[in-house]
Amino acid sequence: MDSTRRLVAIMFTDIVGYTAMMGSDESIAINSVTRHKKVIEQLVPKYNGDVIQFYGDGSLSVYSSATFALECAKAIQIELQKDISIPLRIGIHIGEVLISDDGVFGDGVNLASRIESLGQAGTILFSEDVYQKIRNNNKFSTQRLGSFEFKNVDEPMQVHALANEGFPVPKAESITGKLKASSTKDDNVSFTDREKAGDSAKQKISTKSIAVLPFVNMSSDPEQDYFCEGISEEIINTIVQLPDLKVAGRTSSFSFKGKNEDLRMVGNTLGVNKILEGSVRKSGNRLRITAQLVEASTGYHLWSKRYDRELDDIFKIQDEISAEIAGRLKITFADAQPAPKPREQTKNIDAYQLYNKGRSLFYQRGTSLTEAIECFRQALEIDPTYALAYAGLADTYVMLTFHGYMPPDECWAKAIPAAQKAFKYGPNLGETHNALAVIALLHDRDLETTEKEFKMALEINPNHSQARAWYGMFYLAFTRGDFEAGIEQFRLAIENDPLSSYLHSCLALTLSTGNKYAEAIPSAEYAVKLDWASLIARYNLAYCYLRLGQLEKALQECLIALKMSNRHAWVLHLIALTYLKMNQRDEAIKIYDEMKLRYRDNYLPPSNLAIVAAALGESEYALELAHTCLDIIDPYFIFIAKSLKDSKALRNLSGFDKIEERLGFNN
Repeated sequence: MDSTRRLVAIMFTDIVGYTAMMGSDESIAINSVTRHKKVIEQLVPKYNGDVIQFYGDGSLSVYSSATFALECAKAIQIELQKDISIPLRIGIHIGEVLISDDGVFGDGVNLASRIESLGQAGTILFSEDVYQKIRNNNKFSTQRLGSFEFKNVDEPMQVHALANEGFPVPKAESITGKLKASSTKDDNVSFTDREKAGDSAKQKISTKSIAVLPFVNMSSDPEQDYFCEGISEEIINTIVQLPDLKVAGRTSSFSFKGKNEDLRMVGNTLGVNKILEGSVRKSGNRLRITAQLVEASTGYHLWSKRYDRELDDIFKIQDEISAEIAGRLKITFADAQPAPKPREQTKNIDAYQLYNKGRSLFYQRGTSLTEAIECFRQALEIDPTYALAYAGLADTYVMLTFHGYMPPDECWAKAIPAAQKAFKYGPNLGETHNALAVIALLHDRDLETTEKEFKMALEINPNHSQARAWYGMFYLAFTRGDFEAGIEQFRLAIENDPLSSYLHSCLALTLSTGNKYAEAIPSAEYAVKLDWASLIARYNLAYCYLRLGQLEKALQECLIALKMSNRHAWVLHLIALTYLKMNQRDEAIKIYDEMKLRYRDNYLPPSNLAIVAAALGESEYALELAHTCLDIIDPYFIFIAKSLKDSKALRNLSGFDKIEERLGFNN
């Protein structure tokens, strides 16, 4: 066709977290794209629109008016929330475009794409031009988000969100996208939550604060990514010893991997004023590492250095970079406080690379835990005195049984000796004391040792997110019943690691269990937005919905989690309870029968089965299972017996007092 110029409303759609979705469950990802395409093709023509292009997990369409575009966007989101929801974000702008056989061209297309990039699952965002066209239409409720400076766009743009009931407005702290930086240019308007949070975040940026981004792998081998991440993580773990220095957490810093974001935005998001970035090129036994320290607010390079060394010098390079940072930040050490000491570390580069890969797999949880075990084993075959690898091995075996992937006796037999050897070879490592703490709690039920070891881990490394989360949730909240103290530990952890889905998700579980439902749901939903493919985030969101009585939403999250986890035991017990709340007893019994079959023929934790048995009124069997949990030292059972809301029916059984007597706690 001939090229034509038209003034149109331009809409971009995009599935949030599609890459992670593909990595987690390819069938879910493909089904989501197929359904998205079908809905777009059905609805766009109904609102005087034309579909211009589908691209992977997104689409581009144009409309004759802003009203049609916004009405269509609403209809699309509503349709895609039915059954298993698809996490779609939509951006709309008005502009003059050139339409030809080759596509649609014009600045308006680029602006619509940039507006869409700010969104989260379920959101509809649009420009000031769109707002002016629809502001008097009572079909639309809107909320102004503020003024944003987009990449390759000269002037700041006002962005608005559709705020009709059922449509989420992006959270202040979570708005990212194709930005140079974001700020509010109009001081005469009332601040949105984002603007308030943005100002607050800027006030919290300390002059002594830094984020260490993952060093870029310049080699052709993707396996070297683990090596590069390990360099960054060891620098983080070393400089965290510096007094009064705020160091952004690993998960949040590493979330910017491969994104090439504007450093001002990174600094504002993480609440830091300096950023260390770098690259690694490995060729044979030669290593070239480039590191630079940058002022986040200006992009000014404060220091940079290139290291051309032998591969075996990697540990010395890490120590040198840490020392350089201390000097450049002009941190003065008190008489009683020595400069940061190098951590206990292997001297073998192969063992080091295997450990880094193992830790990275450990953070992924799920079936990656078994791969992590193999990495730690191989590292220890090379260096039998490698304390960090022993700590990693202990943590991974504990999580394998805690999450119900392996029987407790098999895991405790491996985890306990590993933790003991970690202490033998690395008594001054935070990882060592964290491993000892969680075993003292979940296996020994020794509260005095648990508290001592967690506090030691956090004294050595205040940024140890895993230790702080387990201390706050497992020990303070779920075991001691001190939910306020437990929640405060999460506040501290999230301040340093604000983009950690794991921390937000566990905070939500703790809040919900402590009856703080109004705070729990936003945290749980935000965790899923940060990591769409996280089973823990999905499970905890379903748990929170169930506690609040939002049964359809709880069921939907359970169905997604079941599919992505190959019918995990935790999700099975939760969906059975959801069916019971929905008065669908037959469906609950089907799940119960499936669980009993797996318990008989394979391994399924008796703790999860006991919860459902009690809820269905099979009291004797539920108590029998509870005693079995104590016999085998099922680590999950402690929290079922003491605090978790989904096990209330079990705790209320006549005869559960005998379980409590047996449970006991040393000290």
